[in-house]
Amino acid sequence: MPGTGLVPDILSLSVCDQIITDRITGKQSLIGMFSTIHAVRFPVTHPQLCVHLSMTDGRGKTPITISMVDSDDARPPIVRGQGIVDFKNPRAIANLSLQFHGLVFPQPGEYRVQILCEDTLLREARLQLIQAKRRPRPAKDTPDVPGGE
Repeated sequence: MPGTGLVPDILSLSVCDQIITDRITGKQSLIGMFSTIHAVRFPVTHPQLCVHLSMTDGRGKTPITISMVDSDDARPPIVRGQGIVDFKNPRAIANLSLQFHGLVFPQPGEYRVQILCEDTLLREARLQLIQAKRRPRPAKDTPDVPGGE
């Protein structure tokens, strides 16, 4: 595959809180899929973020890069990882799951999870980080139940 110019087809790209793999069947469950993170202050450290990727039409050992960047590419990637996916045949479907801990997002705005093969962008998922307002704390003498005393 390296240097052939042929790249796999991305069937799905998802961002979620957790990926659970059944030990017996190998089936994966994506838990808490999202595309927005709210934070009261920035920079913010997100405790855990998972990326799940399904692809096909690969040929042999295929280099894949996953990168998380801001939408302007103004800063270095927040995270970048590389690996090799070995396709036994072009009809095979390869699933790739990655788990990231402690990602630091410097400011609100749009970020992108990018999937690349030999510097060719195959697919990207948008991730929006939004500045959240603090909720006001209720007064101590305010009843918990509306209309109740």
